[in-house]
Amino acid sequence: MKVLRYIFSLFIASMFALMTFSSCNNFEGSQEIPAYIHVDTFLLTTNYEIEGAASHKITDVWLYIDNNLQGCYEMPATIPVLERGKHKITIYPGIKLNGISSTRTINPFYKPYIIEELELEEKVIDTIHPSTTYYSKDESTLEFAFKDDFERQIFVEDSNGSDTAIIRTDRDAPERWDDEFNNSHYSGYVWLGDTINNFCFTSTELRDLPNQGNSIFLEIDYKCTEVFEVGLYAKISQMEIIPLVYVNPSPTWNKIYINIGPSITDTKDAEYFKFYIAGMIDKNSEAEYYFDNLKLVYRD
Repeated sequence: MKVLRYIFSLFIASMFALMTFSSCNNFEGSQEIPAYIHVDTFLLTTNYEIEGAASHKITDVWLYIDNNLQGCYEMPATIPVLERGKHKITIYPGIKLNGISSTRTINPFYKPYIIEELELEEKVIDTIHPSTTYYSKDESTLEFAFKDDFERQIFVEDSNGSDTAIIRTDRDAPERWDDEFNNSHYSGYVWLGDTINNFCFTSTELRDLPNQGNSIFLEIDYKCTEVFEVGLYAKISQMEIIPLVYVNPSPTWNKIYINIGPSITDTKDAEYFKFYIAGMIDKNSEAEYYFDNLKLVYRD
């Protein structure tokens, strides 16, 4: 019995020694300590007359080091990286396409922010303040097929069957969309209630849109108390309706990027398109909708 106890004790001791050696071995050698890149937010600037207001909802950074993708990170982000020394840093502005978190993507119409050489050191946090613009005509075939900021006039059109029309807010009304450059004095406004139960307005006719799988983004700034729908009218032999997304209420100003490109590609025979924005409420209820900075952007 003593012999068995001795053998068992020797076995336990051996296993403990082996585990201790293995554990120590895990922490020996060249364990890398990362450097860090921190990004709080992206800044967008625009040529107001050509590109409209500098409204954006850039939520993510797509980080490349020496043209190698490191990942997509929601801001604010402190990103660990294992590179050392001087490296090229490229940060692409990322968005949630169609307002959905699972469809994060690089905005193809915003330029990347590039640092040609950044010295990366372990444990050091480099805070970067990236900025971006739309690609210019010299750099890309970027087109603004439609813009409406409700400043000079209303370019959207009321649809047949709508109970009411979109109007402009009072000048400098506190509810309007505003920016720090004082470019905005008006927004579009719709009220529903009493016997006014629905609204629908459309863009002007959109012709010659690219239909070979191109990204075509509809940008909408909005603030509302009820859901609204965004879709397309496609003029083929008759007008076809193509629903795209339902946008949830937002008590503060929000922004959505909707990619209408796939629907344009799938409807190649259309003579022209119009996008529409529509809302409806139940009887004995009310709703308010504010809209601004409507843009349809694509690369030809």
